[in-house]
Amino acid sequence: MIIDAHSHLGASCLALWKNEVDEEAFIANMDKWGINKSCVNHWGITYDPVEGNDKIANFMKKYPDRIIGFACIVPRFYKDAKDEVVRAKNELGMMGLKLHPTFNQYYADSPLVYPVVEKAIELNMPMLFHCGSDEYSHPRNLGNLAKRYPEATFIMGHMGEDAVYEAVQVASQYKNIIPDTAGLYNLYDILNYAIYYIGEDRIIFGSDFPAYNPGPEISKVKDANITDSQKEKILGLNMKRILGI
Repeated sequence: MIIDAHSHLGASCLALWKNEVDEEAFIANMDKWGINKSCVNHWGITYDPVEGNDKIANFMKKYPDRIIGFACIVPRFYKDAKDEVVRAKNELGMMGLKLHPTFNQYYADSPLVYPVVEKAIELNMPMLFHCGSDEYSHPRNLGNLAKRYPEATFIMGHMGEDAVYEAVQVASQYKNIIPDTAGLYNLYDILNYAIYYIGEDRIIFGSDFPAYNPGPEISKVKDANITDSQKEKILGLNMKRILGI
């Protein structure tokens, strides 16, 4: 089983070349690469997260066995961002949240985020945070948040990107941080390093599709110098357990 913990629908502001896919193309790519289920958030986080969440909800309705919705939340934009968390869970049927401190320019451990985290804990929703080396999304910020809210589940997007070694050390300190592999730097034995410090039960696969090609992203796990059991956990079983599906 492969569960992609980190993917997108909508138009990205990142690409120099158009990398948007429609719903049918998204599913076709899942089939091509053998992905059973995808956790999907909308790139509308950069311009209209509420409209994007509605689009993901419709996507879920069309493909209920394949698509798991993660609602985009922007605590900086709204006084009561926690209300969108409630709507996402109770009205839209979302299973998780996506926050992007870099795009929306707030620190991941800012007090702005506290009400969102507290509501996510109440509703049992894991939170996927973009994580990188910039000041807003640095691994240490997510570590501060994980320390403050040990009962929350934080997915560390990209395993910190170019701050991967710091990210692994932060995640090793807090058992409620779950790094994903989306866009993970292709460094030799990097998964061995992560497993050594974090453990094989707290690493999950993500593709960041369509920003990245799922094929090479999957191969980073499938072709890694780790055991078949560890590959199975990272590619799907760990996320299955986290989501309770």
